[in-house]
Amino acid sequence: MRMKAGWSFKWLLYAAAGLICLYLLSPLLMIAVTSISTGSSSKFPPAGLSLEWYQKLSEQTQFLEAFRNSMIASSGATLLALFCGTLAALAIVQYPFPGRGLLRALFMSPMVVPKITLGIAYLILFSRMHIAGGLFALILGEAVIVFPFVLSIIGGALANLSPVHREAAADLGASPVRIFFTVTLPQLRLSLLLAGSISFVFTFDQVETALLILRQGSYTLPIQLFLYMEKWQDPTIAVVSVVLIAFALALFFVIKLVVRSAPGVATLLGERPKKKRLRRPM
Repeated sequence: MRMKAGWSFKWLLYAAAGLICLYLLSPLLMIAVTSISTGSSSKFPPAGLSLEWYQKLSEQTQFLEAFRNSMIASSGATLLALFCGTLAALAIVQYPFPGRGLLRALFMSPMVVPKITLGIAYLILFSRMHIAGGLFALILGEAVIVFPFVLSIIGGALANLSPVHREAAADLGASPVRIFFTVTLPQLRLSLLLAGSISFVFTFDQVETALLILRQGSYTLPIQLFLYMEKWQDPTIAVVSVVLIAFALALFFVIKLVVRSAPGVATLLGERPKKKRLRRPM
């Protein structure tokens, strides 16, 4: 009886997991089917199937320019947040000082402040600095928003590092800077990659802050899609969404390839290194 109860619970979990997967994939499948519709409006199910909207996407140059702006803003904000977040985590975790708990709470505060409030604050600040409206202002604003993610991930990784290697390097006469680049930083590769990936994805979809800071001509892709939907309801939005899904999948496989090719990182992910086959002596 106990064995049957275990099997029933197991199949119940399988059914729940299947329903969750179906719920997650259904919107994506509907977008993919809508993107190959022959109609002039986004309708599901479509009356016919065609790739004409993919061909027309090449004529929408504003999306390509907005995609370039999104890539510049997300990459810049991610790099800036990684640089500042790593330094802040290093100071808080490895060099304790009075008030570090209060400082850490201050650094984490952008996570709980509404994004629309941050956007208004940045608009006032950057207007006073005469940099509002451009991508540089957006990079500064988005870096602050993703800074808590970087500080949390890198800080947790630093707290779990063993001090033995740093102490050994210090005993051999290495300076703190050299210890950081030769001992600490190589052990943070996976955490940096994880924090950078989360920050990039988060900033790429950022709308609230970007909508307030940017002006026409430097709009990012989410804003351009939003403005397009206000005027048109054709399947172009679905086509752009499918292209973004393909881009996200490609980015995922590139990151996975980089992780596997980096020596030692695959081991940190839990993958066992392949054993070399020994040849028998002739």
